[in-house]
Amino acid sequence: MGQEVNQHTILQAILELSTQMQIMKSDLQHQIEAVEVRLVKKIDAVERRLEEKIDAVERRLEEKIDAVERRLEEKIDAVETRLEEKTNLLQSRLDSVEQNLSQKIDSMDTKMEILSLELLDTKADVRMLKRAK
Repeated sequence: MGQEVNQHTILQAILELSTQMQIMKSDLQHQIEAVEVRLVKKIDAVERRLEEKIDAVERRLEEKIDAVERRLEEKIDAVETRLEEKTNLLQSRLDSVEQNLSQKIDSMDTKMEILSLELLDTKADVRMLKRAK
């Protein structure tokens, strides 16, 4: 009977240890789940903060890009304006030179016409003198 008591005591001890192990396992499982829940919450919070920061960076980049585009457009407009002014100035100068050349050509034509007439008169006078001799 001593051996039966011993076996009974051993079985009871094993059962008690098994129960304690089950309780410890359950406690550990609850702790793991609680840690997992906290980690998920922290990860979600970090993701939200990162998304907010990324959104803020995107907005700042868009603002900077818009500002650069505006400055480029202003500079392009200024260059186009200066180019147009210079083109108009050159056209004006070209028109002036063309008009001046036209006047000089007309003057030269008139002078050549006069010289031709005088030369013709002189030749006619010379021939008349030769015939008269």
